[in-house]
Amino acid sequence: MDYSNIPHGDMPGDVIKIEESHVKKANVIMPKLMEHIRGLKEEGKEKIVVSVCGGSGVGKSETASLLSYMLCNEGLKSYTMSGDNYPYRIPSENDNERLKVFEKGGREALVNYLGTDQEIDFRMVNQIIDSFKSGKSKIKLKRMGRSKDELWFEEVDFSDTCILMLEWTHGNSDYLTGIDVAILLNSTPKETLDHRKARNRDGSVDSPFTSMVLEIEQGKLKSQAHKAKIIVTKSGKIVPYSTYLQIME
Repeated sequence: MDYSNIPHGDMPGDVIKIEESHVKKANVIMPKLMEHIRGLKEEGKEKIVVSVCGGSGVGKSETASLLSYMLCNEGLKSYTMSGDNYPYRIPSENDNERLKVFEKGGREALVNYLGTDQEIDFRMVNQIIDSFKSGKSKIKLKRMGRSKDELWFEEVDFSDTCILMLEWTHGNSDYLTGIDVAILLNSTPKETLDHRKARNRDGSVDSPFTSMVLEIEQGKLKSQAHKAKIIVTKSGKIVPYSTYLQIME
């Protein structure tokens, strides 16, 4: 089946390329995800928030898009929301801010900045999740491209949407509230960097600074992994948290 034209996340200009590995992962995840959704429905939850998280370039956008598409085919309308719309600064300015933080305070300062409420508007994301779960039919979502001209808000109709699919590196963050099912797509820092190069998201993905950012990012993902309901390896196998820890040693 050709999945190239299915709906995807709402970050302006984001390019996704669905490959067989993404389809394989989505097919592996779907039965387990449906189990969780059925359980939540039995508890009386009508609006469910699923997050697909993992290192930069691990395939969150592609996998989340596929899961949303498959859920829609199951009669569960799903909207894919890109968390990358919610930093305070556009990508180039945020990259510069990260570098400034590091130059001023070193690695420790960068650790205390990356993926925190200093860098990202988690309050806005949490408000969106709360509005969705409370049944609000129309919600304004942020759109952030790569320039200041590509920054706006768009009202989205959620009246018949029952799944909000959040695809985001920080989709399992302690700063987030209201996530019902967190799905962690695991990858090593090297695998993450290789994938980012393939997607060509920016021109300095192989710089020492970017490598350090990815390493810090990986450490934070590991510290949050115990909360994930589904953990998927790079090869597309669902593993328990204990096995994940062994893989990451």
